[in-house]
Amino acid sequence: MLNGEYTAKWRTRTSILAELTAADDLTKKWPKVDLLMALGFRMAAARNLCEYHWADREFVSLAEIFELLVSSNRDPRPGYLICRILDFRNIGRKGYLELTSNLSRMDFGPICNSAWQEKYQQLMKAHRLKGLSNYSWSFPVTEEGKLMARFMGGTPCPPKRRRRF
Repeated sequence: MLNGEYTAKWRTRTSILAELTAADDLTKKWPKVDLLMALGFRMAAARNLCEYHWADREFVSLAEIFELLVSSNRDPRPGYLICRILDFRNIGRKGYLELTSNLSRMDFGPICNSAWQEKYQQLMKAHRLKGLSNYSWSFPVTEEGKLMARFMGGTPCPPKRRRRF
């Protein structure tokens, strides 16, 4: 029914993750759609990244995705972390935090794991996340299941309540 060329294009998420672990290379280029789906990007977010951000490319590396999630650019305000992916449509606070927590549980190989853990530690030390553009909004990093903003010392602090007059 299906020829060998057609079935070779369809790979499962586990096989792609196994290839990532075996390669253990940050700069190796992977097919963008396969990589985004294997890493757990939501369909709408992956589509927007492929159509608008990487429209001229077919292959991306893990280093580019890590840089997109936690940028090496610094915000002048202390505690703010720049996440370039927040500038794109269909990427919200919940989706972003879900994606980063899922990536922290994946095994990419020793070199790639250490690179991601370094980025993830930057995320854990931040108390507000912001996109790269001047028009992007920022939001507090909250503990999972609790609506408590985390501040510089890592201690949770309940949000202040407005006084009623």
